[in-house]
Amino acid sequence: MVSSISDSLLNSILDLNSLVTGITIAIIGFVLKYYSIDKKNEKKSEKEFLAKTKSSLINADSLVKKDMLLEALSEYKAISKKVSAEKYPKEYAHAKNGEGICSLNLSKIDNRERNVAIAIRAFEEALGVRTVDKYPVDFAESQKYLGDSYRQLARVRDKEENLNLSIQSLNESLKIRTCDKFPLDYAITMSSLGLTYRLLSDVRNKEQNLDTSIRACKETLNYLSINEKAFYYAEAQNCLGAAYRNLSDVRNKEQNLDKSIHAYTEALKVRTVEKYPIDYANTQNNLGIAYGKLADIKDKEENLVKAICAYEATLSIRTVDAYPLSYALTQSNLSIAYRKLANLRDKEKNLNKAIHAIEESLKIRTIDRYPIAYSATQSEVGIIYTKLADVQDKEKNLNKAIHAIEEGLKIRTMDKYPINYAKSKNDLGVAFIKLAEVRDKEKNLSMAIRLFEESLKIRTAEKFPIDYAETQNNLGDAYRNLAAVRDKEDNLNLAIFAFEQAQKHYGLNECSSLQNEIILKIENVKKMMDDD
Repeated sequence: MVSSISDSLLNSILDLNSLVTGITIAIIGFVLKYYSIDKKNEKKSEKEFLAKTKSSLINADSLVKKDMLLEALSEYKAISKKVSAEKYPKEYAHAKNGEGICSLNLSKIDNRERNVAIAIRAFEEALGVRTVDKYPVDFAESQKYLGDSYRQLARVRDKEENLNLSIQSLNESLKIRTCDKFPLDYAITMSSLGLTYRLLSDVRNKEQNLDTSIRACKETLNYLSINEKAFYYAEAQNCLGAAYRNLSDVRNKEQNLDKSIHAYTEALKVRTVEKYPIDYANTQNNLGIAYGKLADIKDKEENLVKAICAYEATLSIRTVDAYPLSYALTQSNLSIAYRKLANLRDKEKNLNKAIHAIEESLKIRTIDRYPIAYSATQSEVGIIYTKLADVQDKEKNLNKAIHAIEEGLKIRTMDKYPINYAKSKNDLGVAFIKLAEVRDKEKNLSMAIRLFEESLKIRTAEKFPIDYAETQNNLGDAYRNLAAVRDKEDNLNLAIFAFEQAQKHYGLNECSSLQNEIILKIENVKKMMDDD
């Protein structure tokens, strides 16, 4: 009986264990099945998320191509917030690189420093993922854009330092973008390097860096043609034109300006107003500068008219609302062209056109927002009013000239901008010489002499022979005119010495017309001494 109960209990326990085991197995099976389904759903969800992210990136890229920069930037930012660099490194870096491209392009329209700083941060974040070992092609792309960004920042501040950083980034890109493996990308990056070296020539080693720029542009053009990759062909030609234009300041002026104009003309075969309006405007502006420089050595009136036509074509695109900074730059260039044309014909009419253009420029170039450009523009205002004083409202216009140049000198200090400081002091001296013809002759001529002497502290014969000669010529005029008021013999001797210095250094630079003008001045002063 007891044995029977024990067997029954044992069987019950075994049945219970079997039941528990069965339930446990069932639960485990259910959990595993649920986990498996959940994992599948998670993978499916992740796959869908990745597909959606990639689709968003493609859409943002297409918006960039359409120049819908703000819309594209918004899309890239939304993506970079949703994806992490750890989980989705390629997509995150793509979005950050896109943010950089949008901000870099926006910096060319407005808020240059702010937008380019944002671009640099974005590219650096992208490069935190896009290392040369893991993603060499993407690394090269971001390094190229980073180089472009530093070059853009150099237009605002720390020019030499940022241009060196630009060159460093572009060279990093070229370690991957070789001419054998990636000929197009190699060419595009070489073109960018050429542009950077051209800007560096403004800071140091002008001739050497311009030669490097020209070599880079020519190397670019070995891989491009107007029929294939026309956009990049035009970009390289525009860069080449600028390099030749600047090289004309150093050697073979006429020859290099002709090469410059040819390069710009080639660029404009592609950069039409219909297809590439912004690039069209950029090249037209550059062409205007080249014609303006060529007017200094031949066919003066014809080339100035061509320059004015180029600037007016530029302004058909560079409106004050759409491109305020570029608008201001072109208006300033137009003003200079009209001022020079005024020396040849319709003086009063062309000077008034010059004033209108320069005042348009000053609407954008304020002392608070763009102090350096403001000072340069005020300097030009001063020159124009000084010339206008020859034909109308002499005293009034000279007072305007003096005020404008003094405004510019608030920024153009001797310690920060010595070359521009010296030029403004020279221009101010000229205005005071002319003001002396209207009132306070001795006082204003004495002021002019002090200003020229201040200018000559920077404009030395060794460093700046042409500028030195110009200021010495002006100083001679001041002493000659002062001789009519006091200390005739002493001041005439000082005038002769100044004129002889000017003649000597104009002679070194083959300025024959100016030499002849100064010879006549010396003869005139000597006659004044003999008459005494």
